[in-house]
Amino acid sequence: MGIKMLDLVHVRSFVALAAELNFSRAARRLNMTQPPLSRQIRLLEEHLGSKLFDRTSQSVALTAAGRKFLPEAQALLRQVEDMEALVRENAQEPEGKVRLGFYGAACFRLLPSLMVEISRVYPRIEMELRELNATQQIDAFSFGELDIGLARPTVLASGLRAQIALREALLVALPKDHPLTTRTTLRPEDLHQQPFIAYGPGGPYLNSLQRSIFAQHGITPRITQSLAHAEAILSLVGVGLGIAIVSSHARHAPRDNLVFRPMTGFKIDEAITHKITRADMRKPAVKLISQLICDVGRRLELDERLPKVR
Repeated sequence: MGIKMLDLVHVRSFVALAAELNFSRAARRLNMTQPPLSRQIRLLEEHLGSKLFDRTSQSVALTAAGRKFLPEAQALLRQVEDMEALVRENAQEPEGKVRLGFYGAACFRLLPSLMVEISRVYPRIEMELRELNATQQIDAFSFGELDIGLARPTVLASGLRAQIALREALLVALPKDHPLTTRTTLRPEDLHQQPFIAYGPGGPYLNSLQRSIFAQHGITPRITQSLAHAEAILSLVGVGLGIAIVSSHARHAPRDNLVFRPMTGFKIDEAITHKITRADMRKPAVKLISQLICDVGRRLELDERLPKVR
């Protein structure tokens, strides 16, 4: 009897179910119904001679064999993707698919600028975008669902690397009728006892920067709300409920009722965006987009070096 090879369809089904631990969600992820997914998992288990999942009517969990097989399955799927990409490498015009994760505030300027540049330079590279926070991006990498991530600094999983893609100045966002708008720049003492719309634990990086700024300069803010996302924070600043410390690209939010002022005399005065990739990145299209992200980031930094106030 000949040796039966692993069926990649079965392996993809296994990885999807391992990610979701729910047959219905995994089936939706794979654009199929639940019965064929169940059959593919059963056939894979029969081929391997091991039970990969413990199933009950209410839960799905990886067995010890499933946990051991998962990284190998993920590596196999990445290798197949790399081989497919290498076949296309000598095409006259670069092509392929790149899965890019990004955080919400990247939509203010970084992501639109990047997408415009990609469409101009590499029109045949297909971009699949996923809005995910830093933790979700690390999880997506672990299941082989991202090629590149744009995220605030975070703890990386094994096999990933981070590079600074963008540095942004920190600004103070104010309602347009706030008394501090009469000043061209703001110092630490100007923020003392001000009502703040702050970054909460749901925005861990900027929450940490903000708390460090307050502690280093003895600022005691009156925090009225703590939120995770810049757009929500700006919406409350715009209606006069407080002020906020934000990164400079927030200036590009389409709001007429906000004013932004540079910060001077602060020990922390910038926010960082990381580009996250796999250490063993091989796909040509991913390499091209990865480099383009750095190029776009540098151009945006030059443009933002002297923040324009409004």
